[in-house]
Amino acid sequence: MSSEFHFTDRFPRWNADSGYAGPDGNHRSKAEFARELEELGFDAVFAADFAGLNRNQIRHNGPRSFEPLTLAAFLAAHTDRIGLVITLSTQFSEPYTVARELNSLDRLSAGRAGWNVVTSFNGESNYGYSALPTPADRYRRAREFLDVTMALWTSWDPDAIVSDRDTEVYVDTDRVRDSEWKGENFRVRQALDLPPSPQRFPVIAQAGASELGIEFAAESAEVVFVASPDLPSGQRYYEKLKSAMVASGRQPDDLAVLPGIRIHLGDTVEDAQAAYRAELTDLDLARAREAIRYEIPELDLSDLGFDDPVPLERFPTLDDIERRGRRVSRALIYRTWVESGEYVNLRDLMLRYATSFGHFQIVGTAESAAATIEEWIDERAADGFILLGGSSFERIRRDLVPLLRRRGIFRDPAAEPDRAATLRQRLGTTPGLDRNRHLAVR
Repeated sequence: MSSEFHFTDRFPRWNADSGYAGPDGNHRSKAEFARELEELGFDAVFAADFAGLNRNQIRHNGPRSFEPLTLAAFLAAHTDRIGLVITLSTQFSEPYTVARELNSLDRLSAGRAGWNVVTSFNGESNYGYSALPTPADRYRRAREFLDVTMALWTSWDPDAIVSDRDTEVYVDTDRVRDSEWKGENFRVRQALDLPPSPQRFPVIAQAGASELGIEFAAESAEVVFVASPDLPSGQRYYEKLKSAMVASGRQPDDLAVLPGIRIHLGDTVEDAQAAYRAELTDLDLARAREAIRYEIPELDLSDLGFDDPVPLERFPTLDDIERRGRRVSRALIYRTWVESGEYVNLRDLMLRYATSFGHFQIVGTAESAAATIEEWIDERAADGFILLGGSSFERIRRDLVPLLRRRGIFRDPAAEPDRAATLRQRLGTTPGLDRNRHLAVR
């Protein structure tokens, strides 16, 4: 699965000599890249989203081009098989609206929609909140939100459309049931006003790594995106989530764990390391020093030189990170990097932060990258990956993908028996929603 289109050889930065399409023009480039990913055998494109303005981000990198739903609908019209997984917040949306939007995307794409269900860690000031609700409150709302959307998506019986010419009845309305939902956060009376989509409801994805997030994912998700910076942490998360699934009455294979990964390739390990370290200038690292405060506002590193060590006491305590309730898992990763002594100075810490944002990364040859990816799957740290970026997509396409196919861990589109499969069928996942198991899910 690929995310975010972070490859400068496909999407040049705005300050490159040529090739930058601008925020209003790069949708065409993204459609071309989505078709390229589709032909290579990627399962889906994933669009992250954050409901608020990041001034540091737009100052240096430019704004996002489009919100995810509109972009996904555009990509659906320009692709045939690749899945389209978009991020929508349960904190800043309403179930009836989201149910209509994702039903429409699933039908427009012939069963390729996925929903990354997020509770949001910022953006509250744009939606009438004086303060962001606690994580427990946000996840409680998310559970009810998901229950309401599922009730709406299953409010039509599979055979509700009868198309009876003799009686001139197109929909048997006795087979369309109003939801009559009255809960803690939502009141929804009617059934959905749209017919069932090919998958019935989109593939449910989730990205929480906290205790609350793991519990939520174990109950409901089919795909989990996670930042696992190394193999041991990946294994711990994988085991914890799969065990929680079993405890909630599901099978471990119902859900795919997909850590984020960035891949920097070279002809030799030394070449890859040199290219990786040259990827960011000191100016880029200075901007990263500002950017990390978007995730950890209390972390002030402005007085440190790049060769200075990073004092651990600059980070909030573990209790303070948990209490704040925003971006908890990432803040813990960054703090652990400093605590472990793995990154001895600010330059090394900012380089790792700005090139991975807490995710796993590979810097080496295509052969070593293929072996590492296979190891993560064999050692139960991943069921697959989200490709977040790297130094060159062309090298990944040319050098790495063939090696992964030979190892049997990357799809070969030419060997696919059913090129019209839905996203759920391609992923082989099963939704974790007991009360809807009697309904046809495709």
